[in-house]
Amino acid sequence: MIKVCSGSGWLAMSQAGAQKNYRWQASFVVAFVSLLSWLVVSQAAGLDRETFERLVEVFGSHPIGREQAGAEPALLLKGFFQLVPILVFAAAATWSGFRLSVVPRLLVLVQLFVLTLLSVVGFWQLFKVPGHPLGYFTAVFVGTLGGYSLRRLELQRRKQESQFYELFLRNKELQETKLQLVKQDEIERRMLAADLHDQVLNDLKAVRHKLDSYLVTPDAAVADSIKSLLNQAMDEIREVMDSLCPSALEHLGLVAALEDCLRRGSERGGFKVRFKSKLQNEALDVLTMVEKSLLYRLVQESVTNICKHAGASIVRAAVDMDGEHVSIKVTDNGRGIDPAKLREDSRGVRYMRQRADLIGATIAWRSGEDGKGTTVEIRISLAGRKDAEGSSSRGRISAASARNAPDSGENSRST
Repeated sequence: MIKVCSGSGWLAMSQAGAQKNYRWQASFVVAFVSLLSWLVVSQAAGLDRETFERLVEVFGSHPIGREQAGAEPALLLKGFFQLVPILVFAAAATWSGFRLSVVPRLLVLVQLFVLTLLSVVGFWQLFKVPGHPLGYFTAVFVGTLGGYSLRRLELQRRKQESQFYELFLRNKELQETKLQLVKQDEIERRMLAADLHDQVLNDLKAVRHKLDSYLVTPDAAVADSIKSLLNQAMDEIREVMDSLCPSALEHLGLVAALEDCLRRGSERGGFKVRFKSKLQNEALDVLTMVEKSLLYRLVQESVTNICKHAGASIVRAAVDMDGEHVSIKVTDNGRGIDPAKLREDSRGVRYMRQRADLIGATIAWRSGEDGKGTTVEIRISLAGRKDAEGSSSRGRISAASARNAPDSGENSRST
């Protein structure tokens, strides 16, 4: 079990451990390649000797004669010229295979082969020590393959490490998002409790006092007042219930619920609404109730912002299908907002982005028509989704596209 203290600390420890491991792996590859090269020399001694003689003849040197064959060099010197070149070529080839990219690796491979030829001839001309060209060739070729294999393993390790680190950050961000949403829900519950206390509870208290008075001295005016207060309390309870679970969304569908949300916003904010939709609710059946509810909340928050800050006189809203994406646009002609100066740390903006991320939607703010006001656009993809009956979304998207034809008409209303 690994305990991650911080992302940067974990990454540094992981890189240090990987470098240590690859040093040992590179050393093992060099040792293996050297042993393999020496086995090739031992098993193909005749071919190796013949190759050596041909090389020294090509470079103008005399081949090994019987008199030269009898003059063996010192054992230490012979071992040095037999083993060290193989180790050096194996290490150089492994390094080039691991560190270099394709073209530089090929160039170094050719250079190493040339060096093997020069070393064979040079050792013979300077020290009269026969070289082992087959061993050198094997060390260069197999060492390059071994280094390349290590490089592939390193790239795969880095990719897995990057994916793990990205997943770690996403999980951390998701946990923070959940915590923030829980805090927001707690704030909303407190606001709801305050509304119930300040509105409904006070109305019921007034009803109780008037009822006590009415029981003492019945009066038609007091009875009318009691009825009026009860109706007001019932309306307030309905408003609270609709805020918690919009009845229009459950019974009429998302499009009608959005239109109703804008209508009620116009009553609070005093602006006119132009609502246009080319979609029927059947096209949105692939969305779950939770997804529809969050889309509704995003539009509801946009309308609330318009009522509080925009000072708009006209709000235009449109629900449309763009390919396999549903697009919801809300545009006002109010004070406007500069998208470049949009505060990412704003609580409202952050919460709206988080709600959109939860259902795979995107939300963007930009200037309205002619640079006036603000446009909020929400987009969500229907591709690959299935409705409750298991039907694919593609057929419904095609049906929705057919409804979007110019001769099919569109649902456009003004409030």
